[in-house]
Amino acid sequence: MDDVLEKVVVILEEAESFIVPVKWVWGMLEQESFSLEFTMEGLTERLKKDDRFRLFAEQKLNGADEIKWVLSEEEQEKLGFYRGPRVMLKDRIPTRKEMVTFLLKKVDQTFDTLKQAWDIRPKEDEAAEDQLLEALAKAQKLQRELKGILAEET
Repeated sequence: MDDVLEKVVVILEEAESFIVPVKWVWGMLEQESFSLEFTMEGLTERLKKDDRFRLFAEQKLNGADEIKWVLSEEEQEKLGFYRGPRVMLKDRIPTRKEMVTFLLKKVDQTFDTLKQAWDIRPKEDEAAEDQLLEALAKAQKLQRELKGILAEET
């Protein structure tokens, strides 16, 4: 098990983002052909008990259950949306630029998903259309604000 946690440290040190889904880490371990004698939930429990890691519970978004019909879980994962807890190394503190870049990436993913939802929206449902338009506008505004912050950083 120590070998697995040591590999998790390496994975997190090399990850593009300072915080990643445990499910993504699990996939990386599988790609590395680690012989995993436990489940992903078992990995999560081991990470919780190890002082090198900080775990964050999955955040439930308001209305998330309402948009499950838009994309399957597999399709969401292909776009970088993973369900479940997140993990980071306690000693890998993100810079302001890393934090803004992380948020911008998530907002970009959200905006792309909302555009896909718009394309398949029920045409006769004005309430759903209004909600999607509002969400698209908010995501676009947040994109502009984050890009402005990034421009100030460079």
